[in-house]
Amino acid sequence: MKKILFSFLLIGLLTACGDDFLELSPVSQPNVNDFYKTSNDIINAVNATYASLQTGSLYGGRDLQDLTEYRADNAFDNDPSANSGLRYNIDRFIAGSENTVYENVWRRLYLTIYRCNLVLDNADQVAMDEKLRNQSKGEVSFIRALAYFHLVQLWGAVPVVLRADDTETSRSHVRNAIPEVYAAIENDLKFAAANLPTTYPAAQIGRVTSGAASGLLGKVYLTQKKYNDAVTTLSSVVSSGTFELMPTVAQVFDPKNEYNKEILFAVRFTTSNVNEGHGLYFASQIGDFIEPTFRTLYNDNDARKGMLELRKPVGTQNQTPIKYFEEPTANIVGTDFPVLRYADVLLMLAEALNEVGYQADGEAFTRLNAVRTRAGLPAYTASDLGTQAAFRDAVLLERRLELPLELHRWYDLLRTGKAKEALAAVGLNIQDFQLLFPIPNSQVLIYDNPTGFPQNPGY
Repeated sequence: MKKILFSFLLIGLLTACGDDFLELSPVSQPNVNDFYKTSNDIINAVNATYASLQTGSLYGGRDLQDLTEYRADNAFDNDPSANSGLRYNIDRFIAGSENTVYENVWRRLYLTIYRCNLVLDNADQVAMDEKLRNQSKGEVSFIRALAYFHLVQLWGAVPVVLRADDTETSRSHVRNAIPEVYAAIENDLKFAAANLPTTYPAAQIGRVTSGAASGLLGKVYLTQKKYNDAVTTLSSVVSSGTFELMPTVAQVFDPKNEYNKEILFAVRFTTSNVNEGHGLYFASQIGDFIEPTFRTLYNDNDARKGMLELRKPVGTQNQTPIKYFEEPTANIVGTDFPVLRYADVLLMLAEALNEVGYQADGEAFTRLNAVRTRAGLPAYTASDLGTQAAFRDAVLLERRLELPLELHRWYDLLRTGKAKEALAAVGLNIQDFQLLFPIPNSQVLIYDNPTGFPQNPGY
């Protein structure tokens, strides 16, 4: 694995793609022998970690969507003949460990981690401003944590690699227990939250902030059912006053107003720079891919309902949800992908508060209703949700209505233990082992360690 990843890494670092607003283009022209001699080299290496998130295997294309949205009950693959059912088989829980989509996501997440590790291994050896040093380490700590959060949700126990190992050392990695993976994620996010700025100058908007780190840390706590920690951390994001709900959901996704006040962190794209755009998100040429029963959950007065309608750009047969619609330039768009936004934070806080203890018309109601009333719906009261269980179900439903096609649904179903029930409702009866994906077969063969690096049960 490392041989492949290291070759990709060198290519990635020497051709790190650029973006005006993130200044991702190299600020010097280092070669392999000169790397990590100056602060510019560290900045280049940090930029390469952002660039890794832009790739088609993660936020710039379809692969990660397959493992989250299509896997869940919001969307379905409507083209079983494409690529011999490569994506359809994932959607229908019949894909094996040799499916290349699994391998693409796994490899890209670990390449991202490797790039982060290079920065963390070398930043302290370079003479540079201390504040910039810690900011750089904080940025990649967040990105590494985000990569591990995807890995542990999708595959469970995975190798925790915190240094840019050489090939031989990498062969000794084993699958660390899930609590160890989460501990590493927490450590990274705590460091990031403590060392990143609250905001950036306009030219650098899109870099990770302390608020984004705290928001993701709150999600990590919530996933582990550390509800008191989640409340404390998510409340700090709310009380910071840095973020706010936009007046309408449509304004959140307006391509002319990206990275607005509701966005904690998004992967940025643009058509202005070469190789920093992408194809239409959730594009379909052969009809609707939204689960029919999903649309029926929306009240007719819900302003979010129309965001799932499909629209064709001029001169193409592709359809894409209005939520992500942008007229392409040469078949490419520059739509950002939201990783964390304030509505998500409010709903997570409502969920955590309720789990700590149900309180009739308490703060949890306030946080839930802020999102609900923004959509044009009446606020809930204790007469509507009179128990902790009723409130819990209402939050999960609100998350589904508010956050579809943002890669949260599968993780929400896992966290709440509702995956099997939700999939049965759309005609898919799955077994417990299918809550995790198979480890890519190539990785099992490379490590060749049935004890330390086994395949997930059932595959």
